[in-house]
Amino acid sequence: MSDVDGFDLTRRTVLKTAGAAAVGASFAGCLAGGDDQPAVDPDAETETAYGNCWMCHHACGQELTVRDGTAVDINGVDEHPRGSAGPGTEGTLCPKGQAELEKLYDPDRITQPYIREDGELREADWDEAFEYTARRLEEFADEHGPEQLLDATSWSTTNVHEYFWGNLYGTPESIGRGRHVCFGGPHLSGNLMGLGANMRFVDYQHSDYIIAWGRNIFESFAGQWEPKGVLEALENGATLVVVDPQHTPTAQKADHWLPIEPRTDGALALAMGHVIIEEELYDEAFVEEQTHGFDAYQEAVADKTPEWAEDITGIDAELIREIATDFAEAAPAAGIALWTGVGQYAEAQKASQNVFALNGLVGNIDRPGGFRMWQGPPLQMNPFEERGIDLPNNAEGRQPALQLSPEYEDYPFRHTTGIGHTVVPEMVDNGHIMGMVNHYDNPLTDGSTQAWLEAIETMDLVITIDAYWNELTRNADVVFPEAIQLEKDTLINYAPTWSAYHDRRWISASKAVHEPLGDCKSGYEIYKGLAEELGWGEYFPWESEAEYNEDMLANIDYTFEEVAEQNFVLLEEFEYEQWEENGFPTATGQFQFDLDEEGGYAESADELGIDTAPEWIPPGTWGDEPDDEYPLHFYDTRSVFFSFGADQPLEHLHEQYARKHGLEGEDYRGNYLVMNPRDAEPRGIETGDMVTVETAAGEGDEPAMAYVSERTQPGFVTAEFGFGTGNSHEEGMNTMWVHDTQHDPVSSQVDRHLAAEIRPAGGD
Repeated sequence: MSDVDGFDLTRRTVLKTAGAAAVGASFAGCLAGGDDQPAVDPDAETETAYGNCWMCHHACGQELTVRDGTAVDINGVDEHPRGSAGPGTEGTLCPKGQAELEKLYDPDRITQPYIREDGELREADWDEAFEYTARRLEEFADEHGPEQLLDATSWSTTNVHEYFWGNLYGTPESIGRGRHVCFGGPHLSGNLMGLGANMRFVDYQHSDYIIAWGRNIFESFAGQWEPKGVLEALENGATLVVVDPQHTPTAQKADHWLPIEPRTDGALALAMGHVIIEEELYDEAFVEEQTHGFDAYQEAVADKTPEWAEDITGIDAELIREIATDFAEAAPAAGIALWTGVGQYAEAQKASQNVFALNGLVGNIDRPGGFRMWQGPPLQMNPFEERGIDLPNNAEGRQPALQLSPEYEDYPFRHTTGIGHTVVPEMVDNGHIMGMVNHYDNPLTDGSTQAWLEAIETMDLVITIDAYWNELTRNADVVFPEAIQLEKDTLINYAPTWSAYHDRRWISASKAVHEPLGDCKSGYEIYKGLAEELGWGEYFPWESEAEYNEDMLANIDYTFEEVAEQNFVLLEEFEYEQWEENGFPTATGQFQFDLDEEGGYAESADELGIDTAPEWIPPGTWGDEPDDEYPLHFYDTRSVFFSFGADQPLEHLHEQYARKHGLEGEDYRGNYLVMNPRDAEPRGIETGDMVTVETAAGEGDEPAMAYVSERTQPGFVTAEFGFGTGNSHEEGMNTMWVHDTQHDPVSSQVDRHLAAEIRPAGGD
């Protein structure tokens, strides 16, 4: 057994104190870098530099003050498409964005490569790490075949990993976030119905009526432009409706808060559709000319009255009628913002299909104030093609085992997605996946944690690119430390679509603000070094990530330097009602109420015995339903302070999180279990008590601290994800420790709703 930074690196040992030790050595909590920021000469000349926040991967512009080579301050960028409300408005950063400066100088980051030798991780230089990894990849291919390596890369700032693992190494097995672990139901429904993957974002500033459906936009957003856009709409007189079991900060701003019974969103949506059709408020011309399957939809809502939905949703029938009527009358300047709240339970695909159908019904699609079909910049996403490089496709002809092997015939989602998060441990057990490459993500936080821990132990090769130690990096065979966004030249090619500019494409880029901490390298440099070691150097002629980015801008009249110099550039305008010319990207070319023409979906639906049209699927049909033994609904949630574990180790964010709950005086710095007094009192639980969560899968790995509040509905308890065993900050509870294999059988989305019981943990 060896020891690195105080961590036990034995592969089969789980140390629960390591993360807490790491945090204890972190900063004391200063937004501008903390005690570990290098000393600077206060009289030194200052410079301005730019970044694009990658803490939650939504790229709000960052303006940095650099003095004597050290970044000393960080702020938003005025008018930035993601970080402002648009032209003439201030750019700001959320707590996560401000914390990126603290991360820049965090001494607890992984700053050099590690490789496993004789069962233990040890430090290595880059040449040795590349040579070792290349040899292990070649041995893996000889023994198992490339098709048994799972590509689990998600949050890279470069897309080169797609070509490296797919085209060159030849693995067809990939798993990402959107469809598999984030908002799988809406992701699948939105794409198949014709709304695309950006179905979450409304043309806020021009909207008269916004429904935040299961969304807490003021705390959990895809860039600062979202809450700012909603606030601007409210100032202009728009109505805000929030559908959520919790009285969130967004609900506090709303005209109507609908505290819906968990997992009954699909019933509410069908009842609204019933009212809109009954009152003849739907957009007849749009429905007739631009949609497919309206007859099936009309039949689906025929008997779904508000009175029917009242018993299911707990929402007064008259209020349902009022919301439906007002929404339709405000259309097309009426939009629905929907994301993980309706995306992370077992019936999510069908529920989101019912909600999205309302867009087609009122004709708000790609019209001012409604659902916007955003347009990204015309990047050259394949720089290899730009260089005339004849890149092979070694994954061609190799199909994922999920779609080939009879062991997985009970998973209908095999027709709609390549793989599912919860099925990976089973595929490892069956010998169909024997290795994994992971990039700035952590599958241990996304579901079935215990099964995934065992799967990682079984795999023959685990490669990870990460900034912090956690149970994945400690159990890997190779750990590559990637430079964070502020340490490398970055072109934002991920999600450069939705923004505060409703009619303009845009692009954002930034030069490195600082030399990489320790011996970190950019993602491109890591893949280039590995490619050269594997004999693929001819495919990587670019000397740097900036050069690679330059070729991605081949279709745009700006160089990388020009964009980076001003942080963002607005490009050409695009119009509303793009469907008039382009149609919808569906099998029928129309917006689809009914998905009967989508072959893979139809096969999944047939196996499940469900309709291809909108339909009410009651809670418990596929996922857990509370009972006498586990009487509470348990969900994990997101706050404004944390994102995907990328920033969980940063101490000042824990302090802010504790202050929000009035618990800064406690020593505890894990997550909080939020519950209603009517659930807490019978169990003898008060705010500040330590409690355990138990589900059918067992008891939580660690206790959480109770936070008793009237702002959550009775019977509904929540905790923030990203803490506990397997995470970089191990104090607190891993919400996915009590998850088993529940998932949406259509989309493969991990079911993050669990039936649970909460008990006092006892002791201090």
